[in-house]
Amino acid sequence: MNRRIPSFHFAYVTNFNDNSISVIDTRTRKVKATIKTGRGPFEIAVTPDGKHAVVINKTDNTAQVIQRSTNKIISTIPVGKSPSDVGTSPKYVYVTNAADNTVSVLCIKKRKVIQTLKVGKRPIGVTVTPQKIGQRTLGFVSNHDSNTISIFNAKCNKIIDTIPAGVGPDQIAFTQNSRLAYVTTNNNVLVIGTRSRRILSKIKVGSTPVGVAITPNDRFAYVGNEGDNTVSVIMLKKNKVIATVPVGKKPGIVAITQNGKFAYVANFGENTVSVIRVRDNKVIDTIKVGNAASGLAIIPL
Repeated sequence: MNRRIPSFHFAYVTNFNDNSISVIDTRTRKVKATIKTGRGPFEIAVTPDGKHAVVINKTDNTAQVIQRSTNKIISTIPVGKSPSDVGTSPKYVYVTNAADNTVSVLCIKKRKVIQTLKVGKRPIGVTVTPQKIGQRTLGFVSNHDSNTISIFNAKCNKIIDTIPAGVGPDQIAFTQNSRLAYVTTNNNVLVIGTRSRRILSKIKVGSTPVGVAITPNDRFAYVGNEGDNTVSVIMLKKNKVIATVPVGKKPGIVAITQNGKFAYVANFGENTVSVIRVRDNKVIDTIKVGNAASGLAIIPL
């Protein structure tokens, strides 16, 4: 049987106000397809095997599973109230529900919620470590209004710890070796040791940082600063900002291409995606997408 294998050269952008996803070919930097979704698509993630993408619809309180080989929605799954972010592991998909202080655990194979985790107030970001910490794969959930991070075991999906996380923690990114977590907070990025579960450093960035993404070689982090229309570039070796890149209006979520050469930035206030070349931190392209580009995902390593 001839099976279509999904390409790994695509970025998925959620367009909150027109209920769609723009699919960008990262080789040509052109929109190749548009997928209609439920109401208020807010964030999106791709499963580690690259076979599926999962979008959360904030207005509908649903998650939708997309078959990447066809770019077709194959399932719509009810989740909690006001879903705000989505993260993936090899077995599960995690959705933060900001209005009811929970995380929905989805099984892609069964296409349903199999568990609900109680976390802190107004959970926003959720990310799972790429590698095991000791014997466990961990998930971090940022509780924006509790100023904490809930940590769960991603094998049994149980909360194992809650730690302080500055003021208003938002998005989370792990280094590829999973030793460090970078968390956007109120005008800072916190560096948290995943073993010690302690704040190791605090890095001043731009105004209202939202998204954070780390290059595959663990050299740089890119932070979207919604409040001043910039991206801060952090050198991880020194935990120091080495460049500030002007982009579009209200930049939020950031994603890095697999080859580590480009950072894609969703500009919520401008309906565009800025493409930053990593080697010199120059914006080399601005791609027009749908209305209110809120979320962004590129196929993971």
